[in-house]
Amino acid sequence: MLIYAEWDFKLSLPDKNGVSEREHLEQVEKQIGKTPVPLQSPDYPHLIDHVWQAFLALHRTRASGVAGPTPIKYSDISLWQTLTGNQLSIWEVELLTKIDSKYMRVINDRPS
Repeated sequence: MLIYAEWDFKLSLPDKNGVSEREHLEQVEKQIGKTPVPLQSPDYPHLIDHVWQAFLALHRTRASGVAGPTPIKYSDISLWQTLTGNQLSIWEVELLTKIDSKYMRVINDRPS
């Protein structure tokens, strides 16, 4: 899941014009009729899709500070679980926080 998440995050980063690498590569794909290698997804772990979906739900509501997006907090996860009725196990919460850490690293390492 972490490999897939990092791939997805890096492709989604906007350039200085607000266009992501994914959007650039999708245009190339349309032009040449073939999927460029960087656009080919690593294996997606379907058995833990619910953790990815939980991350995406929390990601959409993440707070933003002066320096940009802030990490998802345990209190955010707890509230999400209460509101949605979706309960994650301890290892699933740990995976979700690792996915979020990967996101924060990708965002903070992007070129200015």
